[in-house]
Amino acid sequence: MPAGKGARPETIGICAPADPHLLAQAVGQDPAGVPCGLGGTPINWLCAELVRRGWQVNLYTVSRDISAECSFDWGSLRVHVGPCRTRHLARNLYRPEIASMRRLIERSPSSMIHAHWTYEFALAALATGIPTLVSIHDLPWRVLANFRDMHRAARLLMSYQVAVRGKHFTAVSEDAARHFRRFLKPGAQIDVVPNGLPDAVLEVGKNVRACGDGAVFATVLQGWNRLKNPSAALQAFKIVRCKLPEARLLMFGYDFEPGGVAERWAKQHAMESGVTFVGVLPNSELLRRMSREAEILVHPSLDESFCMAAAEAMALRKPVIAGLRTRGVREVLGYGTAGLLVDVKDPEAIADAMLRLAQDAGFRARVADAGYERVSQLYRLETVVAQYEHLYRRILQ
Repeated sequence: MPAGKGARPETIGICAPADPHLLAQAVGQDPAGVPCGLGGTPINWLCAELVRRGWQVNLYTVSRDISAECSFDWGSLRVHVGPCRTRHLARNLYRPEIASMRRLIERSPSSMIHAHWTYEFALAALATGIPTLVSIHDLPWRVLANFRDMHRAARLLMSYQVAVRGKHFTAVSEDAARHFRRFLKPGAQIDVVPNGLPDAVLEVGKNVRACGDGAVFATVLQGWNRLKNPSAALQAFKIVRCKLPEARLLMFGYDFEPGGVAERWAKQHAMESGVTFVGVLPNSELLRRMSREAEILVHPSLDESFCMAAAEAMALRKPVIAGLRTRGVREVLGYGTAGLLVDVKDPEAIADAMLRLAQDAGFRARVADAGYERVSQLYRLETVVAQYEHLYRRILQ
């Protein structure tokens, strides 16, 4: 089909994992009957901000909750959702999901498409022939190195297909751009545009000052695996408890629910004392609890492309401890100017940083303030979307 034929003037298509149900609430629509998606709070924020700035927006996404394609018209925002299988997606390289999203795009075309992640969403957009900007959100070779399974191998192959077909790229961090240029598309021009945080999140941390005894820590990790390295956080917390018996640790994310794999491991190794296993929460509830209950974020992950958990904690004016060599996260923390970077493979090094922040309120406040200033300057949603708008106009021209 001709690129963008039939699109409303200046219509931006967003092809990405999102949550249409929560997006409906965010833009003041009735969420009844709107399916949940695969998640993706930053995508929801991006769509809402583009609409606020006067763009017509088509969101193309998928959901495991439906068996047939459906669409919702909310004025300047139209949401198109295709079905997504729960198993064996990589066996045929996501072909049904890609075909469904391609149909949705061709049925309701956009002037250009902004696809997120270098997998099924980008391939669906590129297949239509409509000019497409692809945002790189992870490090495919590093993901395969950490998980070593056929599913990640298939997704790596999909990334190579995107690299060959794509012309316009952004990445959420310098580390992600560097990885893509080195392993997938040598010499590619890749603009770095990070994920953004809305003013509502930054307002929460605007006037916060360090208080309490600093002994309430938190982790926000998605999955109990070698990449996220959660056992190191639990080992470090056990060391901290020897010196601060009143210390507490809140663990958020899937696999960290009560009775889940993380709690079972902690009990087997006598590391559950003082730990509250919270599990998965909606983003708004997670931010509320982080703001009110936690004082320090510990992020032991070994690999990231960009760390929303760290950025959100910094926006709430919570100091962050993360990996000295962890790609993506170290960049968010300004290479140590806006947080503490340590060897996260060493529980004692993590514990030392935890104790230092917990026991020195002045130091804790300085680190928290530096983190807040960095996020408010670089990762504010309106700043991020302005960068995207510049690229959209360049592509549309």
